[in-house]
Amino acid sequence: MADTILILGNGFDLAMGRKTSYKDFLEFADKLFVERDDQLDEFLKKHQINIEKYQDNLYLRYIRENRNTLGENWSNLEIMISQLAEAIDFFRLNSDKLYHSSGTLSPLISKSFRQAMSVEDNSTSKMFIGTIFSELYKKLHWEMLERGLAISELNNEFIRHLDLLTELLEIYLSYRDYIDFEVDSIIPSDTALDAIDRISEASVISFNYTHTPNELYNISLEKTHFIHGEIDLERLKHKINTMVFGIEDKATEINSNLIPYQKFYQRVVKETGNAYERFFDQEYDISKGIPRITKNIIIFGHSVDPLDKEIFKKCFELVDKKYYQSRFIFTYFNETAKRSIIKNLAIILGKDKLVELTGQRKVVFVQSQDVDGMSNVLLE
Repeated sequence: MADTILILGNGFDLAMGRKTSYKDFLEFADKLFVERDDQLDEFLKKHQINIEKYQDNLYLRYIRENRNTLGENWSNLEIMISQLAEAIDFFRLNSDKLYHSSGTLSPLISKSFRQAMSVEDNSTSKMFIGTIFSELYKKLHWEMLERGLAISELNNEFIRHLDLLTELLEIYLSYRDYIDFEVDSIIPSDTALDAIDRISEASVISFNYTHTPNELYNISLEKTHFIHGEIDLERLKHKINTMVFGIEDKATEINSNLIPYQKFYQRVVKETGNAYERFFDQEYDISKGIPRITKNIIIFGHSVDPLDKEIFKKCFELVDKKYYQSRFIFTYFNETAKRSIIKNLAIILGKDKLVELTGQRKVVFVQSQDVDGMSNVLLE
């Protein structure tokens, strides 16, 4: 019997009817200090959560003040974090943009500043960073600091607020777990995953923070690796918040000023590790004492974004080193999503390698609701 490895993105949670998108989270954050129902108040009280420290979060303020300017990107928090981090780095390299030409350490956030920033790339973020710098400069008495130190302190403030935003996201997702699994007791939605026999025995590589596959399909947490950490509000498993929430490193050279925002750095600090690699080891059928000679690696609800290329490349490399037969099955929501996944795979693997793997049927594609289609491509 074939072994199953599930690689899950947030599209999996959404397919299960869960409100786990960034847009859902931001709507929750907007209402948190305005209108809370009794259920949420009870949850916050039970977990002794004081929400006041999250009220003036700089990232949430940026979205609130610039939602119309940001367009469709307003709900993509990772893009927001990246834009703000890059804006801070811009002023680190161009501190004269924040100060009087006389050289005095008094930031100049004026009409002329806004006009100058309006012609820059990432102008909305740069104007916001300038505004916050001006506010904090006075509030935190940075006038005694040299320019570089003042901007470094600004960076530290945004890192602190990123930690607070991550905490708030953990609270929201933990609350959703409580509502969905304890209050509403939701059941799995119909998807192509229904074609998998004994799915509860699958191994899971999850890019999500939630416990959806464990709750809905009874998959053991011992056989689940959370690439970006997991929610653990009561700290039953971890002493710290292990959730990795930030940006990917776009450059080949490390920018030390952006490191705290980057996922690879957070993975190391929070020790999310590489335990998923053991899922690609040879499995044995305990009842018969013989090795399982096939593995189905099913990617569900993940866009295969090149920003996650290190994980996907590693999965392909691990399979290449084994003697068992394997197949990567990529599910897609619609034809547009399918084309996007193929484009991303070409970037990650190279077009020649992708053509080779698809020709050998080692990489196939199935629509995410097509149970029969999934049945036809599963190795036995």
